[in-house]
Amino acid sequence: MGRSDRPRSFWAKAFYDACRAPGMRHQAALRALVFKWIRIRYRCWASGTPYDESRYLMALQKRHAPA
Repeated sequence: MGRSDRPRSFWAKAFYDACRAPGMRHQAALRALVFKWIRIRYRCWASGTPYDESRYLMALQKRHAPA
């Protein structure tokens, strides 16, 4: 989660970069990213479905949400 996911996940790197751009510190950006991962993984656990990045990206696109 967090640091190790940024290189492998397009949206995680984009989210981290978007947090850092306005001047958010590294640790705060990582905390925000981990919080986002926790919400995603909780939802997967609660619904009993595995994480699917393409599905998540489509949901972001549908909501017109930046990564």
